[in-house]
Amino acid sequence: MELTELKSAWQNVNSSVKSETELQKMTKIANHPSLKKIRTKLIAELIGLTLFSLVYYDWFDGDQKSLYVNLLLVISLMLYILNDVIGYISIVKPIAANNLKISIQNYLARIKRLSIFSLIISFLYGFSLIAFFTSAIDFTSEKQLVLVGIIFFLLSMIYFSFRLWTKWIKSLSKQIKEFSIDNEK
Repeated sequence: MELTELKSAWQNVNSSVKSETELQKMTKIANHPSLKKIRTKLIAELIGLTLFSLVYYDWFDGDQKSLYVNLLLVISLMLYILNDVIGYISIVKPIAANNLKISIQNYLARIKRLSIFSLIISFLYGFSLIAFFTSAIDFTSEKQLVLVGIIFFLLSMIYFSFRLWTKWIKSLSKQIKEFSIDNEK
């Protein structure tokens, strides 16, 4: 395509004028499609975990388990839900600073802390589920193999979560480095 053809195509593009409210709605972080997926996942987890917390005692014989295992399960479940909510709020509310680079640096620090807490709480919740469901079981060799498989699955999920957090943190770090390079020019 020649330059004149490109210019005429650009001139002929139907450019609709957006109102101030439409522009504000488009730029709101809460309207981002990725956040809608995260919000849907959060709501589904909240509903599922709340339902589980309401029925675990009766359906899964919580009365036959020790008080400590029940407390561990309930506390870790509440921490898991709290961590999900805090994580969502952290993502939705970016840190505003004097400039974009400082804002991203502060956001990166928040995400690093959130990743550590998220991994620890996920491990604690997984461990408490395993402890709860295995606390009144007489183990045979088959049940031990199943337990090993469950532990392997838990550790795999923690590992994949760690990789996802690491990828996100590296992406933010790369953006900060790009700002540093741009400022040096």
